[in-house]
Amino acid sequence: MAQVEVFDEEEAREPLFVGEFGFLPRAGECLSIEVDGAFSYYRVTEVWFRHDEEGEAFQPCLRVELED
Repeated sequence: MAQVEVFDEEEAREPLFVGEFGFLPRAGECLSIEVDGAFSYYRVTEVWFRHDEEGEAFQPCLRVELED
């Protein structure tokens, strides 16, 4: 499973959350996240890979928007 950083704002320095996905969601797909027994729904708006200079790896990242 891939560990993915999920951001909610374009200028965010810290991820909204970090999750493990069996696949990397694509832009336009929806995610449902359960927190304390309630679901929040997010639409993926952007996918990119951040270069980790210390480990020389690429970290997958998503930008999401909360759906009402």
